[in-house]
Amino acid sequence: MTDRQYFDAVLDLAKRNDAEGVQKTSSEFFRLYPKSPLIPDVRLVLAEFEQSPEESIAKYRVLVDKYRYYAKRDYALYRICEIEFLLSRWSDCAEDARAGLKLPAGPHVSGFRIFLITSLIHLGEYGDAEQECRRLIEADHEYNTMARSLLILSHIYRNTTGLSRTYITTIRELAVGYRKSDSLPPTLYLLGEFYEKRGMFNESYSAYSDLVKQFPGAPEAARAEIRIAALKNHLPRRVSYLPGKEVIDAADTIDIRPETAVPESDTERAFYSISIGPFSTKSEANRIRGLLDNFNFRKLVSLRSGYALYVGRGADEDAIMKVKIRLAEEYGINGRIVRISGDGRRSYIYGE
Repeated sequence: MTDRQYFDAVLDLAKRNDAEGVQKTSSEFFRLYPKSPLIPDVRLVLAEFEQSPEESIAKYRVLVDKYRYYAKRDYALYRICEIEFLLSRWSDCAEDARAGLKLPAGPHVSGFRIFLITSLIHLGEYGDAEQECRRLIEADHEYNTMARSLLILSHIYRNTTGLSRTYITTIRELAVGYRKSDSLPPTLYLLGEFYEKRGMFNESYSAYSDLVKQFPGAPEAARAEIRIAALKNHLPRRVSYLPGKEVIDAADTIDIRPETAVPESDTERAFYSISIGPFSTKSEANRIRGLLDNFNFRKLVSLRSGYALYVGRGADEDAIMKVKIRLAEEYGINGRIVRISGDGRRSYIYGE
């Protein structure tokens, strides 16, 4: 067979999910045609067909590192980012996404930047994430990409400034300007959540209700139904809920209020702290912990999924509020006020 016929045979075997046949025919091809221009294409099929994430990354990496003029080199690197994203390897994903952005412009430029933004968010590097998000907005004006970029930007604002004026302004821009985008369901949920936390139950109920009515199959709709049930005690009614000037002006520049009410207790050993996270890896949590080494209390706690960092120790909410403000102003970290108590055997954390 010619090298083209071998390549077609490999493709056919891959479609039939014949792992042994793919491997055997590819080996024969490499032996008979060591200088064929189709070698990277066969390697790409092997990488696509690989079941092990580690082996798949290794095979894609060969295409990226060894075949610098291969037309699908950017695709191979994009696939590496996809796998690293699924494995929550945020540092690796960020590094490879940056490498992808240095390649000649292609169809995956916006995808690389979204991978980079998402990785930076998970790494807690919100300043860099915001900068990359703005670059994405400036570079890609496709309707759904713009909406998605603003949604991600709102998430960054939420984690750095809380339910702030900048945050609700961004949510309003999404709700008004991107009503036909894929990002509208989560936008409606975030609107309902914002109003609920502000005690504006009519507006919250209305946003949640529109979400359930307009997008019954959306993941956010199921959560919205739970929140609607919780609002029933307030006897809410349908009202207009798009944020106006009054709502936006009433929001703080940095919202430093605790998001969850902290119950009182007579436990003498109880104290207040700031919760930061969750972090997907212990190494990342320890990295942030190292940056905050000048605080008087830093406790790393393993969660059911990931890790949380508790920073600062105060006898009351007024004392710990100073720590919260300092974290927000000096480090760009919008932590949550929690109350920690214990009975000598277990610790109880209120406010998460």
